[in-house]
Amino acid sequence: MIANYQIQPNCYADSGQPSLYSFVDIAVARRAGAVALILGSLLTLVNQTDALLGENRLQVLPLATAYVMPFAVASISQVLGVRQASREICQRQLAKFPRDTFLRTALSHRIPARALLLALTIGAANTMIVVGAAMSEGGDISAVPIGQGFILPMLFGLISQAVAYRRVTSGFTPLANQQRKTP
Repeated sequence: MIANYQIQPNCYADSGQPSLYSFVDIAVARRAGAVALILGSLLTLVNQTDALLGENRLQVLPLATAYVMPFAVASISQVLGVRQASREICQRQLAKFPRDTFLRTALSHRIPARALLLALTIGAANTMIVVGAAMSEGGDISAVPIGQGFILPMLFGLISQAVAYRRVTSGFTPLANQQRKTP
């Protein structure tokens, strides 16, 4: 397994790949928590400025989603990025791009497709919650920032997966991987 993001691939010949849960650890939660605190605060500042200034009341459900959704995106994206890197290390595919730029990493390794699927899922859930809250309070649905519920998870999912992928592969060389072959 990849412990503390050091390359120690444990390639599963039987199942083809390890489960997503095997890549979840406290470091993932810590990084996702930091991202969620920053993004959640910025989203609250942008979306509920009137409430923060005391002109309107604070909407609790959108406030909660402003922190929960970035946490979910960052957590899932990190796990997906680490899993992809592990898969490529095990399949010896990483030698194709030994020193990618960040942009090349972010636009390859199937990262954009996974980021898009994650953004659609998170965006749909966020939209249902925020629109439901606006309707229940008799608010104006046209004022709900639906676009940011899809665009931001796509952007931050892409970045988070690329960072996690690069974190795992930063010390990788094809020669070092050949020396770690398991019988």
